[in-house]
Amino acid sequence: MQFSGVAISILALGISIFSLADRKRLDKRDLTLKLHEMLLSTELQAGRHILFNLDKEVSELSREEYGSANRALATLDVAGFYCAKGYINEGDFIELWSPSLAKLKYKAAPFLAHRDAARPTDLPAWPYYRQLVDKAENALNSR
Repeated sequence: MQFSGVAISILALGISIFSLADRKRLDKRDLTLKLHEMLLSTELQAGRHILFNLDKEVSELSREEYGSANRALATLDVAGFYCAKGYINEGDFIELWSPSLAKLKYKAAPFLAHRDAARPTDLPAWPYYRQLVDKAENALNSR
């Protein structure tokens, strides 16, 4: 009788561990999809569009344009943070976003330089975004 109780407990523990691991995988997938949907929002697309087509000085952007571009990069910095911390699968995210991220790396450079110059410290703006775009570019180059 004791042996069957121990066996059932071990089996229940195994099932619990498997369920926990599977739930964690599904949570990462769901967070990746939610982040992907957020990045496809009209507002964030508009911000990336401003950066992709930046044909004037950053200081000449309207307040709305500046805010939209800023939000787009800040959200990508959060995506980079999520990747770095393992909250989402970095490989999956880079596979989805590497073409846009690699292009944005160069198109957004003037905006980043402007933000860096305005910072009171030597720390650059959006470090996780910068790491993410470098990884995206490397992923594209290794294909």
